[in-house]
Amino acid sequence: MYLPKHTSWLNQIEIVFGMIMRKVVRRGNFSSVTDLKDKLMRFIGYFNEVFAKPFRWTFTGRPLQTGGLEKLRRTPGLVTQQ
Repeated sequence: MYLPKHTSWLNQIEIVFGMIMRKVVRRGNFSSVTDLKDKLMRFIGYFNEVFAKPFRWTFTGRPLQTGGLEKLRRTPGLVTQQ
């Protein structure tokens, strides 16, 4: 399966790993792998409790109306399949 690098779920994962690097790993002092794991799990628990919010999916699943697709096809520089 091919997934382009710009897919939204991949961006979200990169954001999470970036936060973990900045807040936990970078300049961290860990006495063992177990210590690192404990600090990561505490950060994840804290983040989930304080910052995480449920995602409300708003897409209805309805396909684009024909008028919208025609407008996209007329946009200069846009490559479309016909």
